Amino acid sequence: MGINYKALLAGAVKNRASDVHIIEDMPPYLRINGDLRKIEAPPVSHEDMKDLILEVMPEHLKSDLEANYHVDFSYEIPDVARFRVVLFFQSNKLAIAFRAIPIEIPTLEELHMDPVVAKIAEEHRGLVLVTGVTGCGKSTTLASMINHINKRQARRVITIEDPIEFRYPPHRSVISQREVGTDVGSFADALRAALRADPDVILVGEMRDVETIRIAIKATETGHLVFSTLHTRGAVHTIQRILGNFEQNEHEMLRDQLSFNMLASMTQRLVKTADGKGRRAAIEIMYNNGVVAKLLRENRIADIHGVLMSREDGMRTMDQALADLVREKIVTVEEARDHCNDPYALKRYIAGIASSGDKGAIIGGA
Repeated sequence: MGINYKALLAGAVKNRASDVHIIEDMPPYLRINGDLRKIEAPPVSHEDMKDLILEVMPEHLKSDLEANYHVDFSYEIPDVARFRVVLFFQSNKLAIAFRAIPIEIPTLEELHMDPVVAKIAEEHRGLVLVTGVTGCGKSTTLASMINHINKRQARRVITIEDPIEFRYPPHRSVISQREVGTDVGSFADALRAALRADPDVILVGEMRDVETIRIAIKATETGHLVFSTLHTRGAVHTIQRILGNFEQNEHEMLRDQLSFNMLASMTQRLVKTADGKGRRAAIEIMYNNGVVAKLLRENRIADIHGVLMSREDGMRTMDQALADLVREKIVTVEEARDHCNDPYALKRYIAGIASSGDKGAIIGGA
């Protein structure tokens, strides 16, 4: 085999690459701190790709690749890392992307998470959503929250993933991990079955459809703590996205359910640190306190952004989170500006000027 893929993947992990891209007739590429870097190596041949696929892809997925022209799976090099793998065809040639998943799950402290994130993880019921674009670190944040529970509480945890990413070591909790496509047919089926398996905590890898969302909310109503993800850009967008999956005549009931059962929404973006040595998560946090619940019930969803600006209960907007990182000299102003929602708001927050919005108007009415 022309390419030593294990050495390539191990080297990528050593160099803190988040992703490895191997495409037929091209040299491999690494993504380090968000930037693509070409490996100085010969192009990968068709025969090399076939050998690589035989080594890493589970045999039972061969028919799926032939039928659908792409497959997702996980792969592990012991004592090095696990990888989430996407194999697909492009321009009638094979391509494969490896997303590195550390063997050791980082702690919330190592991820520099605000203490409110640990507080959310230690709650006993409610829906917690971690949102953002692909590659923003949602899976790592969720794994750290689950392992925070694992180390501190004796709880029954069931995860439903596609594919399984982090593996949880035995601590105080009992954790079962189910993989869609291998252990169960769909997220909805696995979630429905999980409710009959005496869980305290359920992790749903992604809320992909109406049925999964409906069952997840039902699970919170019956006293469970449910974690999941969505590809949304903020707390307001997250709620709008959930509602948008349902018919209009269900929205009032759904808002009422969310007002009582949604615990928190966290949206994150990875930004490069000023020292050039890594990336840090900037996180918008919505905690469902009495004000947020009231706005949900009254269908004043857009006003929730103003509550986040108040910073009560550890809440903050994305622009406030970015400004905090600038003020702490962790990221540059330019990097924060590249990721912010409102450059003028960001500038005010960096200068230490609070919003002029009146939270009392939000609470009291129009």
